[in-house]
Amino acid sequence: MAERMIPGGGRGRDGESRATGRVPGPAVAALIRRQQRTGLVVVDADDADRPAPGPHRKEQPLGAGQRIRALTALKTIESVINEVQMIANQVRQIETMVQNTQGFSRGLWDTDAQPRLLRLGEVIDQEQAIAYTMANVDGLFRQRYPGYRPVTDWSSEYELWTRTTLDTLRGTLNSVRLHGEDFATAQGRIQALQALSESAAGRMQALQVGNMMAAEQLQQLVQLRQLVMAQINAQNVYMAAQTNREAQRAATQSEWIRNGNIDAPPLEGAAPGVRRGVGPGR
Repeated sequence: MAERMIPGGGRGRDGESRATGRVPGPAVAALIRRQQRTGLVVVDADDADRPAPGPHRKEQPLGAGQRIRALTALKTIESVINEVQMIANQVRQIETMVQNTQGFSRGLWDTDAQPRLLRLGEVIDQEQAIAYTMANVDGLFRQRYPGYRPVTDWSSEYELWTRTTLDTLRGTLNSVRLHGEDFATAQGRIQALQALSESAAGRMQALQVGNMMAAEQLQQLVQLRQLVMAQINAQNVYMAAQTNREAQRAATQSEWIRNGNIDAPPLEGAAPGVRRGVGPGR
């Protein structure tokens, strides 16, 4: 079998392996093709004086030193690419951190909540009404509704009880009316908070919207508490008037009987001219 020259030195027969270190294997050939595609040229100092291959001359394979330098260059490029990706990830993280620290310039708060609650409590105090906001509510209640005792002037007593009850109920109704007038404003705030929640860009803005919603909910609960207090106020005044009337009727009749009067005075109405000890038509 004829011998043939192996490029780069060494001889071999057909079917025999080439000299170690001089014949490029498949992996090195792929690396050479990759260098040709990427435009990377590695020049060996030992091969600098070699003539360039002619048009009909085969290219010389890369030596061991050239392959090492090519692999080193590829590793360097891969390292640079990884570093660029790491820097890009860090930039995105910093952008996210900055976005999470951005907040709204001002919050959406119900600044008139406390003055409105005070006004709603004071509106019950009208004329002869008894309101829980009065400083002397305990003494006034005892004066209006003394309980079991004889009555000397039923006309004036009935008028006082009726006026106190009606004025208290009227004040309570006006308080509810003021609550109803605030519905439109409260609904506007709720819609604005919903819009802020949908447009929140970062964690800080989301937290601020949550705080504003919690504050609005708390103020709504306080207003509901005020309405419950107004209802209790009206119920207590009405029940006090009924209880006091029954107690004073019984006390007056007992006094008439104790004084030896056979006929007790009629106490169902406030008949004009009725005086203590004198029944109607007597």
